Amino acid sequence: MKINLILFIIMFFQINVFSQNINKDIRKGVKLYEDSSYVEAEEKFRTALQKDQDSFVSSFNLADAIYKQENYEQSESLFEALTEKAETKEEKSMAFHNLGNSLYKQEKVKESIEAYKNALRNNPSDLESKHNLSLAQKLLKEQEENKEEEKKEEKEEKEEEKEEEKKEEEKEEEEKESDDSQENKEPQDQQKPETPQDPNEMTEDEAQQMLDALEQQEKELQQDLQKKKSKAVNLKIEKDW
Repeated sequence: MKINLILFIIMFFQINVFSQNINKDIRKGVKLYEDSSYVEAEEKFRTALQKDQDSFVSSFNLADAIYKQENYEQSESLFEALTEKAETKEEKSMAFHNLGNSLYKQEKVKESIEAYKNALRNNPSDLESKHNLSLAQKLLKEQEENKEEEKKEEKEEKEEEKEEEKKEEEKEEEEKESDDSQENKEPQDQQKPETPQDPNEMTEDEAQQMLDALEQQEKELQQDLQKKKSKAVNLKIEKDW
């Protein structure tokens, strides 16, 4: 914020409008003000105001000295009161102008714009108020554009966050499905694999065939034995006694 461009400094020629009412304390206050001794100037203006509480000059200069000390909240209150106290359009214009400056310093831009407009309503030819109004309007526009940009960025950030959350959820879902699939496979994987057949082991059919062969051999053997026995008997009977 370009502060120097919106300062409204009371010069001697501005106070000369009220020259008939200026007393010694006001003159000393103005001199201290011009020397940038704002605290001492404030004291002189307060002294002058105590002597004449209705003095617009003393009140105005006091508010301005406080403003120069960067106590903008207090100067705002004083200048706002002076807008009601002012009796002429010129006084009102000066009070509204400095009220606008106090508001601007506090970043109350919209309020300062209204104050500058009121200053111009009372004094349309006031170039300082026109200049400050232009600055305040420009700043307000920039602030609104920045807010819009911030809202846009915030919206984009939220959309990105949602997208990230969505991707994370999809990833978790895929991992869950993968885990479920793995669990379903595990019983099959855990089944006892068939033991490879020993080449020396026989199948059931082969064993049965072998048993049948053994039985057949046994049967044939019995038959052979029976034949031999029978032959032996025959030989005995035919023996010549």
